[in-house]
Amino acid sequence: MVIDLDKCTGCQACSVACKMENDVDLGVFRCRVYRMGPVGEFPDKLEMFYFPNMCMQCEHPSCIEVCPTKATYKTEDGVVLVAASRCFGCQYCIWACPYEARTLNPNTKTVEKCTLCIHKLKKGEQPACAYTCTTGCRVAGDMNDPDSKISQVLAANEDRQYRIHPEFGNNPSVIYLVPRKGAETLCTSIGRS
Repeated sequence: MVIDLDKCTGCQACSVACKMENDVDLGVFRCRVYRMGPVGEFPDKLEMFYFPNMCMQCEHPSCIEVCPTKATYKTEDGVVLVAASRCFGCQYCIWACPYEARTLNPNTKTVEKCTLCIHKLKKGEQPACAYTCTTGCRVAGDMNDPDSKISQVLAANEDRQYRIHPEFGNNPSVIYLVPRKGAETLCTSIGRS
């Protein structure tokens, strides 16, 4: 998935769509939108933008490594999922995730996270968050297909691509297009350090 931070208005439609599509309990979030800022001084250096956060669907997910029951796993397509039937709520994966993208459901006592709406992807549809986004800031698809919309967006924005916390070695599959103004704030403010 690609998320263009210049296009996100912080409307929270993605968060609501995720909850509706996946029947997510109250108090549990698989997708959040954070306001970054404002920082700086008015009028020339005041910066603020919105940051949609979700599971990064990492190539090397640290959450899988720490799960004692193998409840967290990765599909052949690269989607990281949680088998609720095997999860007993130890929360090791929550602590191992540097992106703060997992949450414990207080009702089921199991960990939940973004599934990238895998049930929709299998039908060739966009995840609920991307489908609902009125500004088109989210695009999901096959990055290996040069004709896909996501590949075209990436090719047109090579200078703005950023994967958060590269220092952890997880290699997130979610790529952010940094704001044309305010990238310094993003790079120093996101996730767990």
